[in-house]
Amino acid sequence: MTWQEVEAAIEETRTLLLPVGSTEQHGHHMPLGVDVYMPEAIAERVAERTGCLLAPPIWYGVSPHHTFKPGTFTVESETFQRYVRDVCTSAAEWGVENVLLVNGHYLVQDPELDVVARKLTTEHGIRAFHVPLVSVFEDAATAVRTSEVSFHASEFETSLMLSLFPGLVEMDRAEAVDVPDDALPLTDYDAYGDNRVGWALSAERMDALTHTGNLGDPTVATREKGDELVADAVANVAELVNALDGIDAPEGDPDNC
Repeated sequence: MTWQEVEAAIEETRTLLLPVGSTEQHGHHMPLGVDVYMPEAIAERVAERTGCLLAPPIWYGVSPHHTFKPGTFTVESETFQRYVRDVCTSAAEWGVENVLLVNGHYLVQDPELDVVARKLTTEHGIRAFHVPLVSVFEDAATAVRTSEVSFHASEFETSLMLSLFPGLVEMDRAEAVDVPDDALPLTDYDAYGDNRVGWALSAERMDALTHTGNLGDPTVATREKGDELVADAVANVAELVNALDGIDAPEGDPDNC
């Protein structure tokens, strides 16, 4: 878009989708950019459906636990938070009022983006939301899953990539990696596990957990499962965008909702 096209678009929508991910190892069967490819592709579909704005993605995130494999980049938590916040506040300068941080590096990067959303709201007057993909496709994931554990580069992410970018997935190289029996009490390595206490992984711990880089079973992933996850995520995020763009619409003007 040119700046004039953005200026015109702001007359129709004040909502911006910002895909946020990371560049990190995703096992033997998927590329480094999975955590950006997923949220950007889903956000593209939401933007097409709703007419909201879509920003270029943020490629680098907080990934110190993946540095045990080459190709992973990581930034400090504080650096990441400031960078994402600055991107959003600059958009507010030219009229954006609502920002959705569509997070493809969910679970691990959730704390940082929760803080960013709070600061954007309380310090900058932006209506901000942290939108982890794992939350907005939860109903579909619960319905279609067949593996007991899906944490990193396993059933959910591989299924999403098979749906969105099948040419980037090498299923013949996918390998299941089971969660060890010595998982600590009150924690769970599953994306929807019963995590009753906060925890984090170090590069050393990840290296001990998985020789491939993934954790869980990607071999049960299918494009059909991914299609369900994508549809659920797009529908849920689009519902939020439509509600946000309708908040300040003139009374009795349903076309602006």
